[in-house]
Amino acid sequence: MNLKKHIFIFNAIASIYNWFFGGQYSRYMKLLSENIHRIQIDSKAKILDIGCGTGAFTKAWTDMGFDAAGVDSASRMSALGKKRGLKCSHGDALGGLPFPDRSFSLVVFSYVAHGLDREKRISLYREAARLTSFKVLIHDYGTERTLGTDLIEFLEGGGYFEFVKTGIDEMREVFSAVEVIQVDRNACWYLCTP
Repeated sequence: MNLKKHIFIFNAIASIYNWFFGGQYSRYMKLLSENIHRIQIDSKAKILDIGCGTGAFTKAWTDMGFDAAGVDSASRMSALGKKRGLKCSHGDALGGLPFPDRSFSLVVFSYVAHGLDREKRISLYREAARLTSFKVLIHDYGTERTLGTDLIEFLEGGGYFEFVKTGIDEMREVFSAVEVIQVDRNACWYLCTP
């Protein structure tokens, strides 16, 4: 996976991706409303959303009452979140973010891990583990595959096929515990303890 190409593509499609903000936000609010109790997190928690895109997941956490910030390696994506009044900024989680250890209660990322190759996923997990004082929540595909998702992910050229086979084992290489919570037909929350 070529990270520079990936960032270039997401910067190029930022305006188009932004059209889907409302639907993404609604789905995230529904997921959080139905499942937030499973995390058992303090209502005053600071949350970092890595790979925030245009900010839909960040906004959902904010609207649930949390102090949430987002960061994305595609500067045009995070700029659209910032334009909405969200605490979104440009940053590279794989190269290391400019926050001290344990700066956030919860570090989250949604549909980020599957797009990376194994080496980059491990780097992402390590950076998330460094930044959290409580847990890491990975919202991504489960192991159940669908033809439509397979086709889209094949065209994207990320690490999806490897992720659905070995993703949980990779998480366990970095985290002391991984709880898998099915939250949708083809999506899971991987609640990870450093």
